[in-house]
Amino acid sequence: MYESLILCEFFEDAFPEHTPHLLPTDPFDRAYVRLWTDHVAKQIVPVFMRLVMAQEPEKQQEYLQDYYNALRTLTEKVRGPYFLGEHFSLVDIALAPWVLRDYILAENRGYSRDAAGSAWKAYAEALETRDSVCRTQSVSRVQ
Repeated sequence: MYESLILCEFFEDAFPEHTPHLLPTDPFDRAYVRLWTDHVAKQIVPVFMRLVMAQEPEKQQEYLQDYYNALRTLTEKVRGPYFLGEHFSLVDIALAPWVLRDYILAENRGYSRDAAGSAWKAYAEALETRDSVCRTQSVSRVQ
């Protein structure tokens, strides 16, 4: 196996006694987390990559607005400080690597967390400062 989100679900199933869980135990809540993890994988990540690769200023602006829209759509569902409130879930795990890389967009494409909204900024800061996320980085950019 090689796909990170599939591996996360595999470990959740293979080691059910391990806590904390990445997916809620309630079937409806599990499906809800899977839907929003899918939003990260199919909406946020692709537009992030399009924005990074775009060379024409018009396309950069178009993709930047698409990125903000995808972030705002997700942020409307964030219960804070993490997606499910106090419970760090698979949605947060799927998004954290892209939050840690958003400095690339800030330095090269005019992105700012503030422009995505105060709720997005608070959520992104909660993700990037979480101890388990910080320990995955080789070099910290958190100031």
